[in-house]
Amino acid sequence: MATKILIDARVIGGEAQGSSTYLKGLYNSVYNHYKTEYELFFAGYHYESMKEAFPFLQKNKFIQLKSTSKFRLFGFEFPDIIKRNRIDFAHFQYMTPFIKNCKFIVTTHDVLFNDFKQDFPKWYAFKRNFLFKTSLQKSDIRLTVSEYSKKQIALHYNLPEDSLHITPNAVKKEFFQPFSINETQNNIFKRYNVKNYLLYVSRIETRKNHQLLMDAFRSLNLAQKGYQLVFIGNDTLDSKKEVSKIHQMKTDFPSHFHWFSNVNDKTLLDFYRGAKLFVYPSKAEGFGIPPIEAVAAGVNTICSNVTAMKDFDFFEDNYFSPENLEELKLKIQQNLEYSNRQWEAYYMKELIKKRYSWEVSSNLLNHLIQKEIKKEALNFSSLNLNNTLKAVA
Repeated sequence: MATKILIDARVIGGEAQGSSTYLKGLYNSVYNHYKTEYELFFAGYHYESMKEAFPFLQKNKFIQLKSTSKFRLFGFEFPDIIKRNRIDFAHFQYMTPFIKNCKFIVTTHDVLFNDFKQDFPKWYAFKRNFLFKTSLQKSDIRLTVSEYSKKQIALHYNLPEDSLHITPNAVKKEFFQPFSINETQNNIFKRYNVKNYLLYVSRIETRKNHQLLMDAFRSLNLAQKGYQLVFIGNDTLDSKKEVSKIHQMKTDFPSHFHWFSNVNDKTLLDFYRGAKLFVYPSKAEGFGIPPIEAVAAGVNTICSNVTAMKDFDFFEDNYFSPENLEELKLKIQQNLEYSNRQWEAYYMKELIKKRYSWEVSSNLLNHLIQKEIKKEALNFSSLNLNNTLKAVA
C-alpha cells in the first residue's frame, strides 16, 4: 500500500518565492521517481494553480482549504484533514499543526530574523521563534535548504546539526535550454521598452539591499552610458522606506529605471535571458536561488558573498561584499566591459546542474521517509513482542 503524504501547498498560486519553487521542484521529482510508493495529497486554495504546478495532480487528491486563519488551519482544519484521509506523513513549511496525529515533515528555510534583527520587526521574530522551534521539536523529519541555514537553525533552537537535513533548491530545466539572445532581447524591448539592462530579481525588503545597486547605478552614471536598471519583485512586507527610494529612482531616471511585480515564470525567464548583467546584492539569504537561475539562463552574474550565498563558490571573482559600494561598482564595470565569458558560463552551468538537483533532494526525502517507516515497523514489532511475553507470563 502506498504511503500517504499531505503537502501544505498554500503558497502555490500566490507570490513567486523560494518556498513555492521548493515545493514544485521537490514534489514533481518525488512523483516522477517514486509515483508507486507515495499517494500525494495537496492542500491549498486554487486547484487550477495547483494543477499547473503539479501536472500529475488529480482533482480527488486536491484538498480545498476553507480557512485563511492560521489559528483555525493549524488548530483544527489540518488535524481534521489528516485524520479523515488517514495521512501517514504531512509536510509543512516553517509551522506544523498544534495537534500531532501523523508523522510531521517540516522545512525551515531560514531563521534570518535572528541573525539580522535590525531588518525585521521585533514582534515578527518573537512570534516566529516560538512557532518554528515548537514545530521543529514536533517533527520527525527536519529539512532545510543550505548549510548556512542548517547551522543557524541548530544554533538558535539548540538542536543537533545532524538532526537537520539539506534539500537544496534547484533550477528548472527550462533555464538550461538554448535560446536566441537577439529574439529574446527584441521581445523584451517591444513589450516593455527595456533594453541594455542590469537586472535584480527579489522581493522588496531591507535585507535584499536594493539600495546598494541603486547607488552603484547612480555613481557609475550608467543611465548616461545607455544602460537601464530593472527590478523584478513584489513588496510583500509593505517596505515603505525601500519603496519610496525605488519611486525616487523612477522619478530621476524615467526611461532608464523599471520596477515590475507579479511577473509570471515565462516572462521572468525572458528577462533573465535578455539581461546584460545580473546583480544580486542581498545581505541575507536562507538559500538565494535567483543568482543560480541567472547563471543557468546564460547571464553574466555577480553575487553577494555572505550567508547561504557562500556556498556559491563558483562565482570566484564575481563575488562582492554587500556592504562595499566601491567593490560592487568595480565588479559592474569589469563585467560590462568584458561580458563575453562563454567558457566560464558553461563551467558554472554544468556545476549548478550537478550540485543543485531536485532528483538529489527527492532521493534524500525518500530515504528519510523510508527510514521513519522502518523505525515505526520495528517499534510496532517490539511492542507486539512485549505484549506477547506479558501475556505468556
